[in-house]
Amino acid sequence: MKSMILGAAGIIATAGALPAFAADMAVAEPPMETPITEVAGVYDWGGFYVGVNTGYGWTGADYSAAGSGTPLYDRDLNGWAVGAYAGYNFFNNGFVYGVEADVKRDFNDERFDFAGDTLKAETLWGGSVRARVGYAIDRTLIYGTGGYAFTNAALENETTGVREKDTLHGWTIGAGVEQAFTDTVTGRLEYRYSDYGKSDVFDAQGVRGDFKTHSLMLGVSMKF
Repeated sequence: MKSMILGAAGIIATAGALPAFAADMAVAEPPMETPITEVAGVYDWGGFYVGVNTGYGWTGADYSAAGSGTPLYDRDLNGWAVGAYAGYNFFNNGFVYGVEADVKRDFNDERFDFAGDTLKAETLWGGSVRARVGYAIDRTLIYGTGGYAFTNAALENETTGVREKDTLHGWTIGAGVEQAFTDTVTGRLEYRYSDYGKSDVFDAQGVRGDFKTHSLMLGVSMKF
């Protein structure tokens, strides 16, 4: 009899605890989810691009006698330039390499007197085809460039009316920094030294020209 009473008491105690356990189960909060943090991707410098640029050029023009090479006169043909460029980049683990071509128009004519005549010297159209190699730190690219360059030079004797112009061929080398402002728009600042060599382009004047240019150009481009 005593054991039956104890058993009944245990059943009643267990039944009384069930509602409390169920209540605890109902209010238990689910485990908190770990927030997902989005990591920004590295900017991709690869692809085709076109741009426009402007800047200033310092051109040293050395003239000598076409036959003997005797120095005649040296002139500084300094002035503004405007142009356009296009190229293609490959991008691999931070390294950027590709090819670029550009064309520009110089505004650097200068008049001076020589042997009683008034001469006008200038460079007109020019351009280059170059390789570019650099390293990108996300949206900032530091690069070097070099390759073939040309310029169209003119020399006019305004006293006699004789005018000659021809294209000189040489090489160029330089460096620059480029910044991606958006996913498609970039801006750059580039310095280049160009040596167009010596050429007997002014035969009617009896003059040989030697042209070298330092230029600093600011450009904006669109990447596709």
